[in-house]
Amino acid sequence: MKECFVRPLIAFLLTAGSVGQADAQLLFRQGEPYTNYAFEGYRAYESLIFGRTRSPQFDNLGQFVMNGVSVYELNEYRTINPVSGSIITKPSLYESYLNRLVISGDNYSGVNTKLIIGDRIRAKFTPLTLDLAAMNGLRLDSDFGNGSVVLLVSRVDKPIFEAVQNADNSIHGDEKSEFRPRWSTYLLGGDIRTQRGGMDAGITWVNQYRTDSFKSLDETTYKGTLPTTGRAPEWIVVRVADQTPEDLDGVHVRRAQMRINGVAIDHQLAPYDKLNPEQYTLTVTEHVGDLLIPPVRRDNSNDLVIEFNHAEPSPEGLYSMQGEESALFWFRVPGYVTTEGDTAVVDQVSVDFDVSGDYILELAEVFDGASANPATYFYRAAYADGNPSDGYFQRVRVRYGRQTGRTLLGGHFNLDLKGFMLRSEYVHNLSFRAYPSLITTKLKHKTLHSNAFFVALKRDWQKISFGAEYFSVGENYSTRLSVQDDDYRSYFQFLTSPFIYPTNFNEPRLPDSIEGERPAPTNTIEFNSVDDNDDKDPFPDSYFLRKTTNLVTGGRFIEDPDGVFPGLDLDMNGRPDINENDNRIPDYFEPFLLYRVNPDAYDFGEDMNNNGVIDEREDDDEPDYPYEVGQRGWNVFSQYRPTPYSVLTTGYHRARDFALGDEARTAYVRLEYDRDIPFWAKVRAVGRSKRVHDDIADRVFGLGRSPIYLEPEPIPLFSLTDEELRNPLGVAVLQDDPLLLRDSWMHTVYAKATFTRFENFTAEVSVKSERNYQQETTLQPSNVVSDLAIVCKSQYLWNPWKKLLVRSQIKWLHRRLVDDAERIASVKEHFLFPILRLEYPVSDRTSVKIGAQGGPLLPSLYRNRVSDGVDFDSRVYLAQVNNTSMYLGYQVNVNLGYERRFREFLDKDREQQNTDYSRVFLRVIAGLRPLF
Repeated sequence: MKECFVRPLIAFLLTAGSVGQADAQLLFRQGEPYTNYAFEGYRAYESLIFGRTRSPQFDNLGQFVMNGVSVYELNEYRTINPVSGSIITKPSLYESYLNRLVISGDNYSGVNTKLIIGDRIRAKFTPLTLDLAAMNGLRLDSDFGNGSVVLLVSRVDKPIFEAVQNADNSIHGDEKSEFRPRWSTYLLGGDIRTQRGGMDAGITWVNQYRTDSFKSLDETTYKGTLPTTGRAPEWIVVRVADQTPEDLDGVHVRRAQMRINGVAIDHQLAPYDKLNPEQYTLTVTEHVGDLLIPPVRRDNSNDLVIEFNHAEPSPEGLYSMQGEESALFWFRVPGYVTTEGDTAVVDQVSVDFDVSGDYILELAEVFDGASANPATYFYRAAYADGNPSDGYFQRVRVRYGRQTGRTLLGGHFNLDLKGFMLRSEYVHNLSFRAYPSLITTKLKHKTLHSNAFFVALKRDWQKISFGAEYFSVGENYSTRLSVQDDDYRSYFQFLTSPFIYPTNFNEPRLPDSIEGERPAPTNTIEFNSVDDNDDKDPFPDSYFLRKTTNLVTGGRFIEDPDGVFPGLDLDMNGRPDINENDNRIPDYFEPFLLYRVNPDAYDFGEDMNNNGVIDEREDDDEPDYPYEVGQRGWNVFSQYRPTPYSVLTTGYHRARDFALGDEARTAYVRLEYDRDIPFWAKVRAVGRSKRVHDDIADRVFGLGRSPIYLEPEPIPLFSLTDEELRNPLGVAVLQDDPLLLRDSWMHTVYAKATFTRFENFTAEVSVKSERNYQQETTLQPSNVVSDLAIVCKSQYLWNPWKKLLVRSQIKWLHRRLVDDAERIASVKEHFLFPILRLEYPVSDRTSVKIGAQGGPLLPSLYRNRVSDGVDFDSRVYLAQVNNTSMYLGYQVNVNLGYERRFREFLDKDREQQNTDYSRVFLRVIAGLRPLF
């Protein structure tokens, strides 16, 4: 009885013990419990930067790394499955959290290593191999005491810069996107060097090459490859022109025959007939001026046609070109050929020419691509050595190929030791080309070799210095890789992408017009491992990506956004000294600002290449090699310092152009005197004489000169273009070298004195006089060119009452440029600018300023003795209130004022061009950095 009672009791207790789990079947959930944060404190949510995207991250071996997010990823596939392509993923956190820069590092046993991944990485090996201001990719730096290693990797052709709403990453960085890059261009580089004491020696390797993700690794070597697009060339076009058009000797072509796969083909000399496209035709068209691409066009049926008339040869069977004339030979080419019943893909094409004169042969291709003018850039394939003019015909064979890769192999040795300096470098350059056949699995590469080297040394003693250098840069030397890829168009087809045509998609060498029509993008990008960056700022002067996106999406500038001004930023503030306020006109033409600076014609500087432009201010469109491409030469000089204030320099340098045969020879002597006389003056004087024979043209960028239109309208009639916004001083254009020193004696005297004897009064006078005695040659008569430029200015500061400051200034400029033979444009002009400025501080933060440049009794003057009717007087009056305050930790300046301007021409016939306007302005300036 007792046992029967105990067993049910135990079963009941066990059941009762499990009641605590019974409520798990209820629909009610307890949720987050009530908490009073007054006692235990508030626990913040996870970082809003990561949010819910943070998750466990594993490496490729399945090892747990950390909780986080992926901010950068590179995948190079060499297969079709599971996906194909070259994919770089840069999610939005790569910019918002890391500002597009990742740096990791470690050290082990005395070896320090850093890995840098970013969109704008400074990278330089040597002047002839690699020098980039903003490389997009990664670099690995290791240092082990007396040695160092740097490795670089960059996918240069399709860098992903963030667009609005992460659109660019979604288009090109997603494995699911149909626009992921299937082929790409890579830059690889390595630099190994040892540095001990004053010695620096090492070897450098730089390789640019094209890849195709559809091909295996053994089919893509350092020579590069071409993507298989299924479109063979339609025409191979050969441009024949004269290298020296000014001599008018001309170039003559007697025979032109194409060889396909090594077999000579007889083309029919006739106009192209699109109704019979299979016919082998050779069409010859005549043109004037340079051409970047063949001027092919599409008709109303979207077929490629040659719209220019076919030119027949002379009765003697010749095609002749003189001066700026050129001829295009359009060879129709098939994609495959049939020989003795066998069909073979066309994989090699060459052309034989019988040509005489100082010829240059350039090759390009026309294909049925995505552009309205689908063609590749012309490239130089052959040229005459020197400048032959004997009429002798020679057989020249040129072989066509698209560029697939470029390799640079170099070594350098530098030394700095006890007053001795040595710089030297040698580079072997290999450029690879291959024919773009229908099947590009196995390419027949053609390799072009070129070399460059230099040796420069200098030795300093107490009063004597000696220097010498020898250099040679091959005529085919280049660090550029030219890539045409129709997939580039996928960028500018999206409004949110970095490339927006025509604003941001930039082919720097593509002109605005080709044979009277605006060309469409050819989808060609040229990648250079040495930047054109003449002003040495963080932005290359030219870059295929001008800006990452438009202004609305807040993208970043890649190409130089504020113009190029080498040698004009002595205060290193990032703005040109001649345009400190960053507007549309130079400061030397702006009221009040003009007192500080002068036009280039009034300044002095060395001009070793004799093109009339101060060397340190030259801006060209070439990579910044230390010497000119295609030239060989040497230079020696010696210096003697008789006093601490003077230097006597003598020197001789000589350079020769390989292709043209032109030569530059200069012997010179220069005496300099530079002294600061305490409490009195600063004096600088230079006297220079040189004997010059120079017919090598050195073209540089320059701005047009317009002394009449000295200021913009207060409200422009037309909005500024992007080019004007990026180059506030105007759009610079390449200007031809006038070659005024073909055979000359050149004498220059420059003197500048700044008077500083009195605290409140300063005065400055500078005089530059140049006389060019031109000797008679076949290209110039005997002539004397004289250039005189004078600047006089003074300033007096006066404090007549309390804190009132009166600043009176006056500046006078005079220039006279004439020649006896009247072969150059003469300049005879002078400016006078009287300036009066008053400033009174009302408080520590507010001041009142009044200024006048010119007045009723003494206006500003411009007088010209060459052009009639351009003399004018001008007056500018300005009053403003300035306040500088602190707001939210930032310094804020407010300018409120009124301006009145007058300009009156003395010639009554030009009264319509007089100006009389006023404006009220309010401007607020905020400091970019908080003051705390």
